[in-house]
Formats: sequence, structure tokens, C-alpha cells
Amino acid sequence: MYSRKFNIGTSDTATVNRIYTTLIFVILAFASKAQPYYIFSYTYQNVTRSNGGGTLEPGDVIEIRALMKIDKPATRLHYIADIPAGLQYIANSMKIVTNEGLLFDGTYTDADNDDKGVYIGIPPEKLRINIGTGAANATVAGYGSPLGGGSVNPGDKPKFYGTTLLVVAYRLTVTAAFGDTIFPKGTFLFRKNDGVDTTANLTYSGIRVMPNEALCNNFSGASFSAESSFGQGTIQNRVAGVNAPGYNKVDLALNNPGDGNYSVVNNTSADAWTDNTGPYKPLVNSHRVFNGFWDIIGDHTGASDPILGNPPTAAGNKGGYMLVVNAAFPTGEAYNDLITNVCPNTNYEFSAWLRNICGVCGIDADSKATYTPGVLPNLAFTINDVDYYNTGTLPWNEKWEKRGFIYQTGPLETSFKITIKNNAAGGGGNDWVMDDINLATCYPNLTMSPTDTAKVCVGGIVNLYDTVRSFFNNYNYYCWEKSLDGGLTWISTGNCSSKTPVLKNGLWEYIVDTAFIAAASDSGVNYRVKVATTFANLSNINCSVDNSQKVFLKVYNYDCSVLDGVLKEFTGREENEFTILNWSTLNESGVKNFEVQKSVDGVNFNTIKIVPPKYKSGGLYEVQDSEPISGNVFFRIRINGQSENQSKYSKVVSLYHLNTSFNVKIVNPFVNNLKIELFTSTSGVMESLLYDNYGRIIRRKSFKVSKGNNSLVLDDISPLKPGVYIFTTSMNGYTIQQKIMKVH
Repeated sequence: MYSRKFNIGTSDTATVNRIYTTLIFVILAFASKAQPYYIFSYTYQNVTRSNGGGTLEPGDVIEIRALMKIDKPATRLHYIADIPAGLQYIANSMKIVTNEGLLFDGTYTDADNDDKGVYIGIPPEKLRINIGTGAANATVAGYGSPLGGGSVNPGDKPKFYGTTLLVVAYRLTVTAAFGDTIFPKGTFLFRKNDGVDTTANLTYSGIRVMPNEALCNNFSGASFSAESSFGQGTIQNRVAGVNAPGYNKVDLALNNPGDGNYSVVNNTSADAWTDNTGPYKPLVNSHRVFNGFWDIIGDHTGASDPILGNPPTAAGNKGGYMLVVNAAFPTGEAYNDLITNVCPNTNYEFSAWLRNICGVCGIDADSKATYTPGVLPNLAFTINDVDYYNTGTLPWNEKWEKRGFIYQTGPLETSFKITIKNNAAGGGGNDWVMDDINLATCYPNLTMSPTDTAKVCVGGIVNLYDTVRSFFNNYNYYCWEKSLDGGLTWISTGNCSSKTPVLKNGLWEYIVDTAFIAAASDSGVNYRVKVATTFANLSNINCSVDNSQKVFLKVYNYDCSVLDGVLKEFTGREENEFTILNWSTLNESGVKNFEVQKSVDGVNFNTIKIVPPKYKSGGLYEVQDSEPISGNVFFRIRINGQSENQSKYSKVVSLYHLNTSFNVKIVNPFVNNLKIELFTSTSGVMESLLYDNYGRIIRRKSFKVSKGNNSLVLDDISPLKPGVYIFTTSMNGYTIQQKIMKVH
């Protein structure tokens, strides 16, 4: 934010104009035809996740920041707060800070009558801070007294031009459980310049406690947001505004948008200039907003480099629009949208791309320019006016950054309101742009076996399998479908049920199958699997997923029974860490060959060897698998006849090797480096990849490993932000994928 005047009228009565019911709740005392005398805002910072953002989890530390902007004298000024359920006060954390969060006065101890702060630990927990010149030491006995507070006059430090802007801050630990909603609250009490005692109650409608989930880097559907990327046009300032009740729309120009306003533009220059290399303040540059403050950039949509974004659009050329916000003290909703026709019990990614555009907007406690970024933007993402996610602070680094979280709809929920609000105190700085708001479903991936065509004789058994893999574990309802017209229309086969997925290599997985006896009329029918998060969603085309490959069934009109009496016995054993398979035959008349097939899950088999027949009247065969046995493995023999797809299968032989050939253990969570314990039955090279929760590869390293146990370290990752990452290791054709967490 950069502006020398605050443009929202207020009054000096004790009437509350509005309480914003998410991260920011602002209470205004109004007087008709008067300047804003007393302005309040109530924010918090998630200290645990200030770098990179996140949801609020048990054990996280938050810092409450209750701001008061004073344009008229105030006496008896003090602040009190009850600590609500789900939060616990952190000892000796009370203080007064500037709007940038820098220490101004304190830190106060919790003890009685030794400084301006006091904490009362007898339930319910509460605290009091006396503020201003002449403030008395805070006491337990004086908690509810109107006396003891000090006086503050406009222009007292910390200054904001001709006014005073101070922030009460203290820290709390989240003790609530996942799924709980917490309700922080506090109160400023003071006597106004007209002698009226005033109470300003500050409260939140709710902050949800929920796990930090990685964004789904695969299987994402299209955005549901009406605005999403704000469109494009040839004029710099888009005519249409957005739904932002807390802000006013103005055209971007040399001195606009000021505090509390926004613009929708394809270029953030004051005059559609396209060169961002010119000087910033303290030098004058009329191409930059406010004569030298803001970056000159284009939007984010479709950029070849999503971190750098698009260049600014030249005057008269078509370019993409973005939302530009100059955040104010009594911040409101910078963007909201009502999302309809969503699916119950379904995970949605709610995200946006953001950028801090002012690196020289800061001011100090004397209201002098520091030419630093100042107040760093910090935004709240809410669902139905309840806070679910905090972006953390956005540094000024000339980069776009994606921020978002995963929201799961309720059992019957088909619509909800999304809101993006400011969560930083007013003052110098806090100017930001937003683009590419995204609300997308996280689809599962379906893999059919066989992948294309199933072939069988009349009277033979058709076996079809589908492996369902999902980033989340709620796509557990399925239904087999068939099509008689080449895949144009589909009907249920009646094989519909549910399964419980199992976590494998970072994805939730289960296998569904169907089996039936083939008739000649089945030839030419296509089959597929459809999945959903509820049984009702299976019948909703918009809430079910049918992206498995369709399988074409070819039925041959001849008898396969000629192969019934071929196989006598089939066995397997482990020998020197390899599998030896033996089978014997009684009669090989009509046999074309034997296919040795292998599986690691007992469902999906691949052919590893083809053996021609040797004995007309039967004999003994022995085959060794070329790969060392690892964990559970399954084998079977497919006996192929002379006619096309004339075949029979043996029983399945299962073997298990206790010492797997490739096993990885990670020290999780990690801090500055990733410690890896690897066991391998062979020497070789292990490839490792570290992905962030947006699916981007951020580290890649190869390790030369020896047979047996290996202790490895992936270093140079201390600069990474805390959060969820995906780590994959690959060796000898095996890949293991794991979710891991970086902490402070």
C-alpha cells in the first residue's frame, strides 16, 4: 500500500460498521461527514508457516495482530483478550509492534504489576496490555478496570504520516484437533476525545484446523471459477470489475489505485510503459505508479515461464488481465465467487498465482520512507466465510508464486463461496497482483488390463482388471460399464460396488475385476470402469470419472477345450534369490507354445518368456526368471493353441522373498537435508527426484550404491520452504514414491 490519505469515511459513534468474518475483521467507529478517527483491524500470522503458507494444524504457532489507527486523541487505552478453546497463550509474548511487525515496545512479561502486560492463567486464560503515554503497570486485579490505560495522540510513534498506527501482538499455540474451528477474539477499550468510553470488539467467525495436503500435481480437471484469469483485452484498464465488496474499482494511473482500491489491467505501469528497468524511488519515474514505486509487469496466464509471468502489454495490443490490489487498513474481500454444481465428497484444489509488486514502499516508526518492501502481502483463502488457508508472507522477489490448498466438499455439498482477503496490517507496502485463480478437481487415474483388446473362445472366461490410483483416498465406488455401439453410449453391467484403497508409492490404489463366460454375441462389445466418491455420484456425469481405456472384446467361435488336458503340474521355488519354475505336461497335441507370465500384484501379468512345445506325449519343463525375486511375486502359464487366441491358463503360483531387492527408508520429517537408508540386493546407480507440491522437480541427484545397506544424504535443500514434498527413488526398474514433510 502506498498512499498519504485514507479515503474511507467513518464516524465517532461506537457503532460497528462491519465485521469481516475471516482472517481480517475490521471494526469501524463512524461519524457522519468526518475523517476516520479510529480504525481497527484484527489479523493473524501463521508463524509456523509464514514462509510458503499453509493450513492451520495442531501445534502451529499464530501471532495475533490487533491494529488501531488513531486520528484523534484516545485516553485510557488498553487491550484485553480471553484465550478461547483450541488456543493456548505462549508465555511472555505480549508486545507492541509496527505495521510491518517490527518490535516497538515490550516484550512484556506475564507477571503481575511489573510492566504494561499481564497474563492470567486461571481458566479462562486472559491477558491485558495497557497502551500509550502514562500507562500503568498491568495487574491481575485491574483486568476489568477502565483505568490504567495510557493516552495516544495523532502523530505519536509509531507514526503513519499524520496519524498513529500501532499493533498489539501476542502468540498462541493451536491445541484444537483436525476438523475443529477456532474463534480468536480481543477488545480495544478507550475514551475518545469527546469523553465517550468506547469498546471495539474484534472477533473471527472461524478458522478451520485441517491437515496441509500437497496440491494434486496430476489428474487435475478444469477450473470452475467464473473469472479465473480475468480475460484479455486491448485497453489497459478492463471496464468490468470483479466481485470485491471490500474494495472500490478505479482505473490504474499515476496515483491510482490508492488505499482500499483495485484495478483490472494488462499492464501495471502508470502509462502503459513496457520497460521495467527504469529507476524506483527515491528517484522519480513517472512510468511507475506513485512516481516510482510499483513494478511494471504483465499478467500470468499462459506465460512460458510461470515464475516470471508475461511481459507488460504495449498500448493498443491485446494482453491478459490481472487483478491489482492496494490493500487498506479496514481490508475487505479482494475477490469472491460463488461456485455451483460441484460434487459431494470430492477434493478440489483452490489456488491462485500472486506477486508482490512493491519493493520500496516501506516506512519506519517516524513515517519516513525506508525504500524497502515494507508490509509484505499475506492473504486468506476462505470457504463459506471460514478461513481455511493462509498464503504466508509474499516477499518482493520479482516472481509469481502459486498458493493454494485442498478442500473436500461435504456429503451433500454442491456449492460454496470462495473468498480471497487481505491478511496483513495496513501501512507502507502490501500491494499485490493476482491471476489464474483455479478451482479444479483432483481426478484419479484408471489403468485397464488388458490395455486394448481381450480375446477369448466361445465358452471361455473373460477376465478384465482395472487399477484405480488416486491422489486422495475417496474414489472408492466403481461400476463396470459396456458399450454396444463402439463407445458412444454406455450402460452398467451390474457389477458395481466399492473398495477400500491402499497407499502405494504415494498414491491410493485398488484393483477391480470382472469375469464372465463369453458368448458369440459378446464379440465387438467394449468395456470400461467408472469411479466416483459416492454411490450417487456414479450416476452423475459431472461427478464420476471414466478415463480408463476401453477394452474391445473379441470372441472366437471355436472350442478351446482341446487344451484342457495339457498341463499336469505347475510349481515354483526360490534358488539363490531367483525363481525357478517347473511344469509338466500330459499331452501337447495342438499346443503352439507356453507363455510364462509374471505379476507383482497377482492381477496384472506380463509375459517374461515364450517356450515352444518339446514333447508330443508330455514331459517336464524348467525356466528361471532372469530378475532376482523381490517381495511378493506371482507366476502363471498361458497355454496357447494353434488357433488365434485359443488359450488356457494354469493356476497362479505365489512366492515371497523376505529380503527385498530394493527398499528405501527416509528420515521424515526432515529439516536441512534428507537422510536416506537404502537396501539393495545389487550394486548400481539409484536416481532420486524431489518434487514440490505443485509437481515441479526441484532437486535431482544420482547415487552410486553398493550391494547391501547404504546411508545416503540429499543435501543443499535447507533453503526449501517448510511443507509437503514428493520423493521418488528408482533403481533396476523399481520406483518408490513417498510423501515427506520439511519442517523448521
